[in-house]
Amino acid sequence: MDIVQERKEKLLQSIRCSILYMVIYCVLVLLTIHFVSDRILAGVGIVGGIYIFINAFFIKYKRERLFVNGLISAIIVLCLGVLVGESIDLEGIIALGAAISIMDILSFTKYGKHTVNAKAMSNTHFMSKLVVYGKGKGTVLIPTKGVGDYFYYALWVAGVWNLSTGFTAYIMATVMIFIGTAIDYLIIAHLYKKDNYKGFPATVIPFICVAIWYGVLYFG
Repeated sequence: MDIVQERKEKLLQSIRCSILYMVIYCVLVLLTIHFVSDRILAGVGIVGGIYIFINAFFIKYKRERLFVNGLISAIIVLCLGVLVGESIDLEGIIALGAAISIMDILSFTKYGKHTVNAKAMSNTHFMSKLVVYGKGKGTVLIPTKGVGDYFYYALWVAGVWNLSTGFTAYIMATVMIFIGTAIDYLIIAHLYKKDNYKGFPATVIPFICVAIWYGVLYFG
């Protein structure tokens, strides 16, 4: 199998697994928003945040731990994202989303190669601890998205809280994330064949799509 074909197969596996995980994750986010108290969210978020920090910086890399650690981290950032999203106003969410998107873009350019984010991405073992994986055949791990991406998705859906309590508003926020992610995949499907392909900033387009929905809710 040549390099391009191998990349294509890995990409297709990642897309299939990512879609499945995102559907499950978005359902969990909606349930968490409506049925889990802020006290529980804060408790899980604080303890879990310490766990993610210690695991990322102080626990030795072991491949066999990645799958379980990724799932645990996804639940932790789900709670943190919902808590933060419900707590800050629209301006704060837009400012945070814009800042993250800009940093994400810079990390993939020569201008941002010295940023903390770019240096972290160059450390394979470190970044592997911050990815949520699916399971393939045997011991094969299929990367879906980074822990940070799952945090932002929960944050953006929960950010609807201060604009509308209607269930449809939350559903539409998740739909906009899916639309943005689909656009990401279309772009990646075009770029992955290039020899210098190193990834694509996954937060930018989904954030733009969600921001459009925020604008509809705010001005509508």
